[in-house]
Amino acid sequence: MGQKINPLGFRLGTTQSHHSLWFAEPKNYSKELQKDEIIRYYIKNYVEKNMTYSVMELIRIEIEKDVDLTTMKIYILPARADVFNKHYQREGKNLQPNLQKKFAYVKKKKGDLKTGKDIYVTPKFNLTLIKIDEPYRHANILAKFLSAQLLARISFRKAMKKAIQLAKQANAKGIRVQIA
Repeated sequence: MGQKINPLGFRLGTTQSHHSLWFAEPKNYSKELQKDEIIRYYIKNYVEKNMTYSVMELIRIEIEKDVDLTTMKIYILPARADVFNKHYQREGKNLQPNLQKKFAYVKKKKGDLKTGKDIYVTPKFNLTLIKIDEPYRHANILAKFLSAQLLARISFRKAMKKAIQLAKQANAKGIRVQIA
């Protein structure tokens, strides 16, 4: 049995970039990585529960950390372009304050230990929602399309040809389809 590697590893630097951009001390690396996963999980759940009218699919979340600011780019596939702007303003404006409340932490200083008061520090988040215009350039969307076609009892050869055709129309750099 051969060694398997994540496909993102092959594509880094050529067609894709890292999903997290930050540096950390070796002893703090695992904590920062866990924070990233918790943030991604929270955003994914929030979008699935609260942004159902404006967002059809969450493509990817990029996290970039500076010393005091965390910048997040959320790539989404809108349900419909005309509905997205109207519903996004109503549904998406609460995401940033909810993130700041969720990830606020308690920080005590030596002078405050006598008074026993907790100091809550809210991290600074900068969120950007980016609409994807060509959905069939992304593997997740093509895989969901293929699974829907197969569940609808369409022959697998037709479904594969249609997926390849959709990827070509979206100017994808390449496609490989394998169904087992």
